[in-house]
Amino acid sequence: MRPGGFQLLRIGGIDVTIDYSWFVIFFLVLYTMAESYFPRVHSDYSTGQYWIMGSVAALLLFVSILLHELAHSFVALRQGIRVEGIRLFIFGGLAEVATDAPNGRQEFLISLAGPATSMGLGAFFLAVHFIAGGVAAAAAGIAWWLGWANILLALLNLIPGFPLDGGRILRAFLWDHWDDMARATRVVSRIGNAFALFLIILGILQFLLTRSLLSGLWLVFIGMFMKQSAVGSYQSLMLKRALEGVEVRQIMSAEVVKVDWLTPLDRLIQDYIYRRQVTRFPVFNREEFVGMVSLGEVKKVSRALWGFKQVRDVMIPVDEVPCLGPTDPAGEALSRMAAAEDGYMPVVEDGVLLGIVTRRDILNLFKIKSDLGAA
Repeated sequence: MRPGGFQLLRIGGIDVTIDYSWFVIFFLVLYTMAESYFPRVHSDYSTGQYWIMGSVAALLLFVSILLHELAHSFVALRQGIRVEGIRLFIFGGLAEVATDAPNGRQEFLISLAGPATSMGLGAFFLAVHFIAGGVAAAAAGIAWWLGWANILLALLNLIPGFPLDGGRILRAFLWDHWDDMARATRVVSRIGNAFALFLIILGILQFLLTRSLLSGLWLVFIGMFMKQSAVGSYQSLMLKRALEGVEVRQIMSAEVVKVDWLTPLDRLIQDYIYRRQVTRFPVFNREEFVGMVSLGEVKKVSRALWGFKQVRDVMIPVDEVPCLGPTDPAGEALSRMAAAEDGYMPVVEDGVLLGIVTRRDILNLFKIKSDLGAA
């Protein structure tokens, strides 16, 4: 299981994860195809057949989206960029690339791969439509819809604003022309933000003028997602720039409150969690760092047993605790915290606990650097 979803399969070393929100759009597409589109364009089938056609169309659409993201991922891998996985979610798909492309040319190739694949799939399905037209009308109808759906997907992704592929392609050109990634990112983020506002306004107008609640809300949600991504992309870049050259040991807290592994849980609550207003602590057996304990582990134990259970009974062993090294880059530490959904990580070297780093420590450094830069 992954946070917010589950792993579906692994292709070429790339984990494909389905977010739970994906099922919302899948069943929405399925219902629209089975109850509206196919009955309107093919009037000679039964309700059951329409649902079968809708199921095939919905599944092949998301296979197409997966191929779109795989194209991005395989080109990135060929450029020497690590791909952590692909996530399918309510707004389509997302290739989770570990690092940005090092230059505009590589960014261009990676970004173009997805729309080119969708265009190719569109041409393929339209060819199937014309070949199967006189033999299998149902298959031809499905192929016709899939062909135009893939072409539309490619065209929408070519809109020149973040987080769409077109925005990344434009950024690649501007980056190569200006030799300034930050400036290029700022420009395409603003374009993406403007297009997102256009979609939000269009969705509101569609609802007010046509009373189409579903279509209007969908445009508003897509616009909000794009707006958040456009702003977040630029902020993420600025954060990486601010953290360049900063190592974990420069921002970690060396003064750490330690908990003995024989401490009863009721004392842990009273003497540590309540008193210090902290919910996670490193656990020691004499001088040896043996694990971490948190409020989450304590809550799993019945309150009646807190006086009888000890920290060692509920702690997470050190070999299962995500740890950082003192020379790890601060930017990488922040990425690992986000991936693990953990804002509190121990810094360990040769089994010795050197300190603790929190997400707040890293973001405070970013704020200070930003304020000094603005000044």
